[in-house]
Amino acid sequence: MALERPSSAIIDHLKQLYSAYRHTSDISSKGDFFSSTCLQICRPQPSFAARDRETIVRYLREASGQDADTPSSTTEAINEPSKKSYYTIRPIQEEEFEFGTDDQVKPAGFATADDIKQKARIEGWVGMRVDLWDEEGKDGSEGRLIKVQYWWRKEEQGWIQICHDIMYIGPRDGTEGSQGERLE
Repeated sequence: MALERPSSAIIDHLKQLYSAYRHTSDISSKGDFFSSTCLQICRPQPSFAARDRETIVRYLREASGQDADTPSSTTEAINEPSKKSYYTIRPIQEEEFEFGTDDQVKPAGFATADDIKQKARIEGWVGMRVDLWDEEGKDGSEGRLIKVQYWWRKEEQGWIQICHDIMYIGPRDGTEGSQGERLE
């Protein structure tokens, strides 16, 4: 069964939702963009899988250096951004409709990668490929690149993130910006 191509209206709406999510500074509020059952697959480090929204929000806090007891405004003042970051976003193509290997999806609660693929089809998930990267650091470092397939599902409250499939985390590799319009 082929991946159903979403309408341009849905694609535009998901791009707007992603932009709002990306520009939300309060980490707890980022969780409002996720279904309570939002999953995370982390292909580079399968142990960073998640089976629910709370775990993903905790990972976001840990990555930002913010713990649950630190107000976000305090953390923002401490962690003022020193690098500019960018992203591209576009619909997932049929040949990209996969979720890695069985070993990569097991920590997210699936026996096989085909199981999550079947769930996505049955529930009508819509996927968007997002590449995120930092500009070169002041110290001459090459910056970081993250490649993610974000998946949305239509629920009662509208389109909401249901799965984050992190495909790559590492140094910029020259492909950043090649997946569409460069956005901040």
